[in-house]
Amino acid sequence: MIKGIVFDLDGTLVDSVELHVSTWIDSCREVGIDVDREFVRGLVGLSAEDIARRLTDDETRALRLAKLKRRIYLARVYEVKLYPEVRGALERLKHGQGLRLAVASSTNVETVEAVLNVKGVRGFFDATVGSDLVSRGKPDPEVFRVALNRIDVNPAEAMIVGDTDYDITPANSLGTISVLVCRGECRKTSARPRYIVADLEELVRLVEKLNTLDSG
Repeated sequence: MIKGIVFDLDGTLVDSVELHVSTWIDSCREVGIDVDREFVRGLVGLSAEDIARRLTDDETRALRLAKLKRRIYLARVYEVKLYPEVRGALERLKHGQGLRLAVASSTNVETVEAVLNVKGVRGFFDATVGSDLVSRGKPDPEVFRVALNRIDVNPAEAMIVGDTDYDITPANSLGTISVLVCRGECRKTSARPRYIVADLEELVRLVEKLNTLDSG
């Protein structure tokens, strides 16, 4: 029986990857770092600090870059787009299935809360956990473990839903049901998700099916 779901944010609930890439490019340009757009895109899913460390080997400069990037991103947070089926899917999962829901993201809590509030879906979630609340970022499972603890759901009775290896690998290590959201063409992945869905509508149908089988 599925009792709770922990969602990744970027690329799973909201269409924001290109905005992350763009604001990384802008922040790097501001501090005089020349970066390749495709290289940056491949890093989305890591914490801002870990991405910054990949872009410069100077720790002080990396921390300054991560802080600058967050400021630029928050100033443009209104540009983030909620995937069209997400609101209805969250409604069915939260109120139809009675699940406890959380977000576990590589961005900090301030950014997670800003995105969810701007998109009008914060009320669906019982907890939000960001990179600033854990000591190790994805793909370490800590951020997901903390989220599961906050919604008081056993890993064996939970799903972790995301769009990259940074979500699926830790989900598998925790013993949860890992679900890869593959919108259109999937990113190349070396992890092995338990299930692959095209969007959150398909996720809802999967949860309904699994819970019906368990209750029967």
